[in-house]
Order: sequence, then C-alpha cells, then structure tokens
Amino acid sequence: MSKIALISGSGETSKALRKQLGDFIPEDFEIINYIGDDGISSIEACDLEIYSSKAMYEEVLAQGLVKATTPKIIGKRTINYDQLDLVVSIPDRTPVLLVNDLELTVEETRLAMVEIGLDHIDMGLYYPGADLDLSQYKVAITPGEVQYVPIHIDHIIDIGPRIFDFTTIAKILSHLNLLEVSSGSFSKMYLEKIIKIAKGLAQSRNEVVKLNSNLERVIDSFNEGLIMFDQQFKVVVFNDVLKQILKARGYKFVGNMLNRVIHNKKLLLFLMDEKMDQSQNIHLDGNEYVVTKFKMDQNDLICASFKSSKAHYQAKEARLEALRKGHVAKYDLTDLVGESSGMVQVRNVVRKLAKTDMTILIQGESGTGKELTASAIHKHSNRAEEPFLAVNFSALPDDLIESELFGYTEGAFTGAKKGGKTGLFEEANGGTIFLDEIGDISLKVQLRLLRVLEEKEIMPIGANEIRSIDVRIIAATNKDLSEMVAKNQFREDLYYRLKMGFIHLQPLRERREDIPVLCEHINQSIGTTAIQFEPELIKRLVAYHWPGNIRELKNSITYMLAVRKEDTLRVEDLPMDQFFNRSESAERVSSLIHTSEDIQHHGESLFLTEEEKHFLDMIFDFTRKDCAISRKTLAEASQSSRFVRTENQVRRILNHLKDKELLEIHKGRIGIQLTEKAYSQFSL
Repeated sequence: MSKIALISGSGETSKALRKQLGDFIPEDFEIINYIGDDGISSIEACDLEIYSSKAMYEEVLAQGLVKATTPKIIGKRTINYDQLDLVVSIPDRTPVLLVNDLELTVEETRLAMVEIGLDHIDMGLYYPGADLDLSQYKVAITPGEVQYVPIHIDHIIDIGPRIFDFTTIAKILSHLNLLEVSSGSFSKMYLEKIIKIAKGLAQSRNEVVKLNSNLERVIDSFNEGLIMFDQQFKVVVFNDVLKQILKARGYKFVGNMLNRVIHNKKLLLFLMDEKMDQSQNIHLDGNEYVVTKFKMDQNDLICASFKSSKAHYQAKEARLEALRKGHVAKYDLTDLVGESSGMVQVRNVVRKLAKTDMTILIQGESGTGKELTASAIHKHSNRAEEPFLAVNFSALPDDLIESELFGYTEGAFTGAKKGGKTGLFEEANGGTIFLDEIGDISLKVQLRLLRVLEEKEIMPIGANEIRSIDVRIIAATNKDLSEMVAKNQFREDLYYRLKMGFIHLQPLRERREDIPVLCEHINQSIGTTAIQFEPELIKRLVAYHWPGNIRELKNSITYMLAVRKEDTLRVEDLPMDQFFNRSESAERVSSLIHTSEDIQHHGESLFLTEEEKHFLDMIFDFTRKDCAISRKTLAEASQSSRFVRTENQVRRILNHLKDKELLEIHKGRIGIQLTEKAYSQFSL
C-alpha cells in the first residue's frame, strides 16, 4: 500500500484537505495526517509528502524533520467554493471583516478571494493584534477561524478552511499516476463549482440579493398569499396562494407592473401607499383578509402577506391561550450570572444566537441552567412576545411523547379526548419550544422530530393532513450526544441538525469564582436583600464541588435562609451532612478541603479551580520529563485521572490558564510552555 504524508497546521485544515483528497485518491493509498498544532516529532517514511502551505514546509524544515529523498509537493490553497454563495450575495461595497489567525494567512485568504472574482466587497483584514477600527464592520468572513472574530460582529460567514487549488490537486494526481484516471471527475467537480460561482457573480445582484435576503420571510409566509414588488411597483414575487385568493389567471405576474395584476382599488391604494408596517382588513371576492405590508430595508423591496381574517383570529386566540397557560419565558440575560470567562462567553453567544432563528443545542450537567439559557435566548429574540414552551423528555413516557408534541385527532386511539388535542408544537407556533433532555427520546420520535426541523411541518396522530408550523427549537441535554451517535443510540442527521447553534454550560466546580456573586443573586431573587454572608461561609461554599450545580447551591441557600438565627448567614447555618446526597459531598463541606486555593500574585488574588490546578500540575510533570505537550497529549493523559476531558475541553482549560498568564501557547513543535510567572510565583 502506498503511503502519503499530509502535513498541515491545524486539525480543521487537516480534516478539510484529507476529505478533498479522498474525492480523488483511491482507498488503497494510505494518507497519514501530521498536525503542527499537536506537535510533530517525526515523519514516517512514505512515497509522497504533501504540505498544506509553504509556511508549514518551512516550519517542518526548521525542525529538521524533512527527508531529502522523499518527493514533496508544497500546496497552494484557495477558497472552498462550497460556501461562497453566501459571499456572493453580500451587496456591493459592504464593509466586511476578513478574519484569520495570522497576518500572513488573512492576506492569503484575501488574495484567494480576489483571484476568483470576489472583489465586490470592501475587505478589512483582521487577525489577533491587528490595528484596525472595527466600528464600521457588522459582517465577518473567516476560513474556519470563528474564535478570532470580534464579539460585536452580528453576522459571521464561515467559509471553512481553505483547500488545495486546481494546480495542486493536478500535481498530486500526476505524481501518483492518477491524473488520467481521475481527470474526468476532477475537472467536472471543479467546473461545477466555478460555474456556480460565475453564475452568481454574473447575474443581476439586484435580483439575487433581493430573493436570497428575503427567503426566510418568504418561507415563513408560504401558506399565505404573498406579493413582493420594488420601488417602481414592478412585481418580483407573486405566489400561488395569492393567485387563488384573487382568482387570477391567464397573464404574467412576475415582472409586470402592480396595477396590471391588482384590480381591487382599495387593495391597490393600500399597497401603493408610502406608509409601511401596517395592516388592513380588505374584502376580496366575498372573503375578508388581513393584508400586512412591510418594507425590506436591505433591498427596498415591499412585501405584503394575505391571511384570512378567520385564520388570523384563530392564530391570535391560540397565541393568547398559550400565554394564558403561562407559556412565557421567565428569564433573561441578567439571570445568566457570573463574571468568569466561561459565563462572559456564554452571554456573548446567547446575544448573537438570539438574533438568528437557528436551532440550538445546549449541553451541560443537570442544574447548570439549560432552561434558563433557552429562556434568555427567547427573551432576546424577535419571538420574545410569542409563546415559550418547555418540554422535559425525561418526565414523559415514550408512548406519550408523540401525542404531547404533535397532538391527535378525536378517536385517534383508545382514550383520546373528545375533539382531539392540540400538540405542543402547535401551541408554540410563532414562538420557541424548548426540548429538555433530548438524549432520552427514542429513535422513532427522533425521526419525527427530524421532519419537523427539516420541513417545518407536523401531522397529528390520526390526522390525514400536514400542518405547517413556525417554531424555533432549542434542545438541551446532559449527555454526550456525539458518543450516542457513535453507538447508534442517536440519529447522526438529527444531531447535526440540532447543533446548528451550540452552547456549552460549565459545571459550577469549573467556575468557582462565580459562586460569591451567585450567592448574592440567589439571595436577592428570594427577596432577602438584607441578609449578609459570613466570609468563612463563602470560603466553604467555594471549596465544595457542587455535583448538583447551581440548583444544589440554590437549595442550600434557601435552606440556610430558613434556619438562620440572624441577618448574617454563617457556617453553622449549613445543612447537616445528610442534606447532601453524595457521600463525599458532606465530607467536603464539613472538612473544608481547599484543593483550589486563592494564590497571591503581586498582592492580587488569582483563583485556580481544581480542574485548572490539576492540568497545571500535569503540564509541570510533562515539562520536568521533557515531553512534548499538546491538547492531544493532555486529553489522553486525563483519561486515567479524575478530570477526564476531550481535546476541545482541554483547549478551554488552556485558554483560561493563558488568560491568567501561566501559559504560552505556540504552534508547531514549541507547543505549550509555562511562563516565568508560573515558575517563580507559584508553589504547585
């Protein structure tokens, strides 16, 4: 079997390039990945070395790892065409921030975009440390480096890591004697992508952008009559439902003037009136319709939807009924309490995701605030005035989940209510539904849920018609769904459909610095603002590991407030050992074990969590043994410790230690290094 070494800087780049090569290179060629971020100590003898860039080649060469006798191809990379329809649709001369990890790579990305004709936008080049006024930018484009995008950016287009260009692939195939075999599929694939981009660039942007940027609202209104026209009253969209409402036949609608297709004078005057964002009841062919008109600011199109007054009334009543039942969001961003880096990041992500209509997956242990976070997303979204329904799958038997979610018709099964039952998806129509403990549902329900996500349609049990719904879905789990996917316990397509947006909530033991402010917040929320906390009590609460997270902390404070003897909560007010439901819990509270201490540095208190201290100890140990240190080696070493962590979780821990000036993180062989501050100021 022939062997190929693929040497690239990051795991994401390696994954993208390997996938690209897999489209052309047969399986009897073994591709061995070498990733600079993880540290490269040696390169196995092989038939061909492929480097992702000249910079990557020079880095490996400087380490003395390049084999002189092995053939080499230094790749030239270009933009991944698969995502460029989003870039094409950006209006001319829009200020766009182009983001990458280094000055060199962001300039390479700019040149690659210009080479294929994507020069219609005003690109500002940004990388960590760049001196650039960011105030004018609201849109960012990045090739897989989302973590470097400034937090104020509202719209992020991730075009994915750059891939090898046409000439590089041709060189590789030629060297492997595969060019003749693969040339057909190779050329076809690239031509299809190039034609797709060329079409987008060649078409009138006034047409393409108008339709693309309004697509979401068009989909939302697909079961209503819909018309869209420009400032000159030229019709751009005229859907089939409106044709039925107006009983319009026999002539061209799109491209015609408004007064040639609308003959009802009252309706025509309403549509041509300059006033926007208004509704009016209009009789059309014996039926009354609510006609709602609004202007699309991005492209100056005017849109009007037509809904039957009866349907409008029923929808309004259904919404009011849902709100009367208490289906409202109770929490907002102010309830996401904490100033740890993890909580600051969560609030920033919530602000951004709330503005979209993306499906979101929230992952975190029980008691970390998953429903609270979902509520905050809804409160800050465009659906804030609509219903918010929460469903806990772990509390519902599997045979009841379908009837609760989708509803049923009268007589659908034995015991069905007379008149049937409206499902929770329909009750949440227009708003948000929160599906808690999504990992507990059966594969059968997973399949039905996937249809809702993909088609925005449901079918009640016993019904013979499909009903359209407009619901945002936020799901949550305390399980590792990726592991469940690997074990065929959770559908892979549903997992990735749910994970369009993702939020990870840290357990309380990983953000202990937030415990004092959480205590005050819980105290105030209960309504006892005059109560103070004894410093020694706070110290004990910070030391405890909180297996029940914020929920357990709230229960403990509520208990102490009930049994207190004065207006200051003290250590003696702590619950008795039996209050805590795990054997080690009471021991940790009562014995004041401080595995995470307040460590003094230049007179300031620098707090290390147990987890951070553990990984810092591990890095010290690796350093003493002169071992290479990377996220991968730390994650592997953690598997036999009490803090079992994935590579992504290790990345978060390392960033925290870097923020506290204890680590320096470099690419390539240098890897992770302890700072002078770590060596000189801490006794670890």
